Amino acid sequence: MADFKFALRLVEDGVGILQLNDPKKRNALGWELHREIIRALELWAYDDAVAAVLLVGNEDYFCAGWALDVLQGTDAGGNERTKFVDLAYQLMIALYDYRKPTIAAVAGTALGYGMDLANMCDVTVASRNALFGSTQVKYAMNGFYHGMVRKVGAQRARKMLFTGDPITAEEAYRVGMVDELAPVGQVRERALQLAKNIAESGAELTTVLKEVALRGNNMDHVGATAYELRVTADLVQRGLFTRMIETGVQRMKAKKSRATERL
Repeated sequence: MADFKFALRLVEDGVGILQLNDPKKRNALGWELHREIIRALELWAYDDAVAAVLLVGNEDYFCAGWALDVLQGTDAGGNERTKFVDLAYQLMIALYDYRKPTIAAVAGTALGYGMDLANMCDVTVASRNALFGSTQVKYAMNGFYHGMVRKVGAQRARKMLFTGDPITAEEAYRVGMVDELAPVGQVRERALQLAKNIAESGAELTTVLKEVALRGNNMDHVGATAYELRVTADLVQRGLFTRMIETGVQRMKAKKSRATERL
């Protein structure tokens, strides 16, 4: 749409595709790109045509992190730096707590805040040329520790937070920061297919599943079990369940079970 200057939006087979597109700054997050990502997420949050969101850069860089020129160009102790950090908070919460599944497709550079952006997504697919690092420490800032620790564990997260040294896509996959590796040049294609697989049941179900993923992780085992069974009780009363279980049983009888179709 014309009101988006630094992000491209497209909906395909239930997937909202949001491509960061500020090549002059290698998709660094300045005022405008922050606002456009937030706006796109708002537009899709309650759109039944969108069941999952794919966040992607290009083959050379995903996101270069903070727009350091914005921070450098504002006065220390002034309101502008505080407003910029507040805007970052809005984006992080909008993405981190988004009501639908989110997938990051990462190729090339994903350093600092760029890596954090990927870590805020539910699933990350990375090209083998991707590079991840909590590089903010090299500029006297802190990386997003919570996003790292939930994926790679405390020991690895602290090493990355303290040193700022980058890791390869293969290492990110080994330690759990990345869920899947794709050949160079194919990360968007592979991530989009994964997003379509997630979105195929529609926004009604993916929204419920995302709620479970967000809330269940913060409960004790008894509370989580009770909560998730109440979700199950709700789902089996819905028309969606009636339709899908009928189709599923028919496919099982034909020895074409949906449960194993993508093995």
